[in-house]
Amino acid sequence: MLWKGYAPNIRKGMTVGLLLTCLLTGCGGPGSDAANNQAAQPGVNKQKITFWKWIPTQPQMKDLEEEFERLNPDIDLVVKHIGESEAYFQKLAVGLASGSGPDIIAMQVGANANLFKSFLEPLLPYAEKTWGPGWESRFVDIALEQSRYSGADYRVIPGGLSVTPMILYNERIFQLYKLKPPKTYEELKHILQVLHREEPTLTPGIGIGAKDGWACRDVFLAIAGQVAPGVVNLAEHGRLPWTDARLVEAFRWWKQLVDDGIFMKDALQYPVYPQILNEFNNGRLAMMSLGSWHLGSMTRLTAGSSYDAPSRGMFPLPQLVPEGRRNVTVTVDLAWGMNNRSKHKEAVWRFIAFMALGEGQHMWTQEMLQLLPSAANVKVDEGIMNGTSERDALRMTVDYLEHEVSGSRELRESDQQQTLYGVLQALAADGITPEEAAASMQETYEKR
Repeated sequence: MLWKGYAPNIRKGMTVGLLLTCLLTGCGGPGSDAANNQAAQPGVNKQKITFWKWIPTQPQMKDLEEEFERLNPDIDLVVKHIGESEAYFQKLAVGLASGSGPDIIAMQVGANANLFKSFLEPLLPYAEKTWGPGWESRFVDIALEQSRYSGADYRVIPGGLSVTPMILYNERIFQLYKLKPPKTYEELKHILQVLHREEPTLTPGIGIGAKDGWACRDVFLAIAGQVAPGVVNLAEHGRLPWTDARLVEAFRWWKQLVDDGIFMKDALQYPVYPQILNEFNNGRLAMMSLGSWHLGSMTRLTAGSSYDAPSRGMFPLPQLVPEGRRNVTVTVDLAWGMNNRSKHKEAVWRFIAFMALGEGQHMWTQEMLQLLPSAANVKVDEGIMNGTSERDALRMTVDYLEHEVSGSRELRESDQQQTLYGVLQALAADGITPEEAAASMQETYEKR
């Protein structure tokens, strides 16, 4: 295809091939152990369960691991940090296909969960046994809806939500030049002009790690949500063609953002982590495109740490078209799964229950704020935020999550999602036209 040279680092063929050539069979059902907070009997050996991850972060995981093992002294939780998400999913594919994968499977809903579905234990029986009738009401509706993308038997249970895209900005620089978060495209262009004139040492434009296909996708889906809410969902399910004029217009707007210099030059050369984040934290970028998970860097817990940058705020993608509504997409950015070949399924379930509705959910989403809560009864206290702009960012993000969600951040099928990554990168590189991007998406759908 025309965009072949711009596909992301993880190739769909590698992962799909591993999965299709070595599918593993499911094992057993729930046993008779109590689900959460079960104390060990004297003299009983600890069960060892393994967990590979890209998140939680290392400091967060240490606290979570210690609390889980305190509540479950009969379990030894062995944690291995793999790297960023693409490295994690590549290693997970190899590990599961070879029978050496972890007991606890960190997952993303949609394309990835469907790709790995045959390795995941159905969790509905565990949830019903532990939480009883009506257990679904204990989760945020959209979190459960997305978890069911892989089936009503719940191959994954929600762990936390992410909202995208969010533009993170340096509050000191904005205050210095009396700039306010933009609401329209013209206001955004004005801010970039002021910064280019007054701060010539800054890298021009919004930082975006366009080498990562997901960073391009997050912005594109918000664009599509303004041009025509719901059209991406219709197209990926074949209810209208990807070549629909409204989707072509969304692709055109993505290209215009690049052509107008809204994003930094040579963005395709850089991943989000660590390069773009480092550029922002070091003060060489005034803005960067990320998501709500960076609210965790805006709390009092992170103030003064090496991860901390000057005071910062967030704003969603400005309004591009007169009739469009500013919007966000949302995803269960971490869902919990169980390896269906695990020999310690009840112990694995106790960890999932701890992180989904137990103390782990409170710690991670309420105090550490890596993700927004997927448990319905967990709310984030604005008092944990580091300052006024940070509190405003949290309040704005939650408001958009509750009122302005245009759809899911993740496409459901891996092949369409990988193609979307590639065509957006090719558009940014002037390799194809918006019409050709739409045609490539339609071709991928028809080949499924």
